[in-house]
Amino acid sequence: MISRRLVRQIEKNANKLAEDLVQSVRSDRRAASYSNVSDEQFQGVVRDLYSNLGQWLQSHTWSKLQTIYERKGRERYHGRIPLAELVFALTRTKSMMLEFVRGSLAGDASERGLEIELVFSISEFFDKAIYHTIAGYEDARRAVSESGELPIVSRVAAPPRPAGRAKRPHEHGESELTVSRGGDVGETSG
Repeated sequence: MISRRLVRQIEKNANKLAEDLVQSVRSDRRAASYSNVSDEQFQGVVRDLYSNLGQWLQSHTWSKLQTIYERKGRERYHGRIPLAELVFALTRTKSMMLEFVRGSLAGDASERGLEIELVFSISEFFDKAIYHTIAGYEDARRAVSESGELPIVSRVAAPPRPAGRAKRPHEHGESELTVSRGGDVGETSG
């Protein structure tokens, strides 16, 4: 059984964890769309996520959370958050939470087994949250596609190519594989 003390420690530090996460995600160009979300809204979303994590750690029941994360995925799609940025934010949240757990138990050998159990449980929670968020996102994308509406286009520009770097073959729509005169893929000699 996961130590109630460990769960309380996460709950006690939820506001600081949320602030740190918002700052971390906002400062990373891989989540540029999150700059359009207010601090209060973003921190509220993170605190909800930590609350859901706390519920999961105590009950290990997922049915209610499945509905919540599928709804969140649909909301992010309609909020024009690119899927890659959404997954990045969730995985960053997971990483920071695991770092917090490891740091809060550093040197406490008596709870090492509980730490391992907690790490596995947190990982399982985030894996399920990511899956169901993506499922909701894809449902929203499919519904828009089937309705004939124009697809939502990311407002985030592609990162600039470093100066002097030649375009890769796939940037021209060409295959990266070479084809011999005989038509064999991967053959380079004639």
